[in-house]
Amino acid sequence: MTSAWLLYLAAATGCQLAFALLYWLALAPLRTFGWNRAYLLGALGLSTLLPLLAPPATWLPGLAAPTAAGLATLPAWSLAVAHPAAGLASTAAPPLALPWLPLVLASYWLGVAWQAGRTVRGLVALRRLARRYPRTRLGRGWLVQLPAPGQPAFSFGNCVFLSPQHAQLSAAEYAQLLRHEQAHGAQYHSLDLLLAEALGWFFWFNGVVGYLRRQLRTVHEYLADAAAAPPTGPRAAYGHLLLKLAAAPPLGTLVHSFANQQVAQRLLMLTSPPTPRLKKLRFLLVLPVGTAAWLGAAALGPRPAVAAQPRAAAVSTPTVATAAGRIGTITWVGNTFLTTAQLNEALGLKPGDAYDAQTLERRLQGAVDGSGQGTDVTSRYMDHGYLFFQLDPVATPQPDGTTNLLFKITEGPTARLNMISTKGNHRVPTATIVQLTGLRSGELFSRAKLIAAQRSLAASGLFVPTEIRINPQPVSDKGLVNMEFAVTEK
Repeated sequence: MTSAWLLYLAAATGCQLAFALLYWLALAPLRTFGWNRAYLLGALGLSTLLPLLAPPATWLPGLAAPTAAGLATLPAWSLAVAHPAAGLASTAAPPLALPWLPLVLASYWLGVAWQAGRTVRGLVALRRLARRYPRTRLGRGWLVQLPAPGQPAFSFGNCVFLSPQHAQLSAAEYAQLLRHEQAHGAQYHSLDLLLAEALGWFFWFNGVVGYLRRQLRTVHEYLADAAAAPPTGPRAAYGHLLLKLAAAPPLGTLVHSFANQQVAQRLLMLTSPPTPRLKKLRFLLVLPVGTAAWLGAAALGPRPAVAAQPRAAAVSTPTVATAAGRIGTITWVGNTFLTTAQLNEALGLKPGDAYDAQTLERRLQGAVDGSGQGTDVTSRYMDHGYLFFQLDPVATPQPDGTTNLLFKITEGPTARLNMISTKGNHRVPTATIVQLTGLRSGELFSRAKLIAAQRSLAASGLFVPTEIRINPQPVSDKGLVNMEFAVTEK
């Protein structure tokens, strides 16, 4: 499990909270039992799906995959200077490099295992009850006779469990009790509870799923009461039966107990008038609440992977691909780390020089000296910690045949190396590889040092030179970046 899973859990919990608040504030008092059941099941299902359905980037750029300015992805620069065949692999959402993260994950999965084990133990116990004691056919299900007199009446699936105490009820009361429990099986209420129970495994740390599950059980009782009570006339006899059996002890979360803890609520719903049509319009609130939960989950949930390009993406292609004539003016905007004079020196061009788009692009990214060190504008930034540097050149042809150049710079913050890890090594220890790279945690990010590290690994003779890749992984928004060296041993 990675940090993306933790972000997903947080986003799903936010969705669950939004749906639970709407139900508590507006929908729970309504006598629309079928609608309420559908809403609660939909809330449980949608809260698990919405974090996975991020809005299109064209709708909400701020919620799309973050740009370099947001410290979430890397500009896809190339290491082709060291080895033409070696580039950057795809980078996914940034992991949270926190020392206590393994402990959190271990605790989480222990909680999941405990909850799942509790459910399995409950199911095994119900199966034993259904097989151990006498049972008779009851419609499409079974009536299981339990020996303990104080055992409450309850049902699971198509099995109804009664004790000798219930045989002492009057014929009318006994029939109503059976109709109530059979309604649970006929309407597949146990499947609802199993779904909520399974979701509760993964969200055991919050109480929202538990609240939605309890409300779903209550709605099940409303539905079964409506099926068992007389459709017309006074319902005092059925209410009296509820009160008579209300002293029975509560049962687990997997079964439907006839006399549960919501007897007062059930009596109120049983005697309340039908919900007016105007109040049913409250269900339309699902649309804005669901949309808000969707957008909120997209902002908090895991980001999609961003594939790096084989050449530097931090510098966009000039507006005009080719143009005859000469350079007019050269303007730099947004630079603070380097002065305009230093940028002009790195560019190596001046007004009046011949304008050529390919030459310009090489001076912005890719120019090297005799030792192979980058001398272009991009290298001046990325060799001094500006991992998230971006450069947007705009070439504007003029009526006199010249081309004015405007360079928009977004420097972003500097970044430092955090964790240095390896992948693909089996015989060579990670410590040896890190030593060969010459890098250490805490130092300022430098593309030149990474290129030197890649060359050092290639020159060691331990790895296939063309299969040495460096995968940068930004660490949240703290200005740190993990470096993973993916190698193939000879």
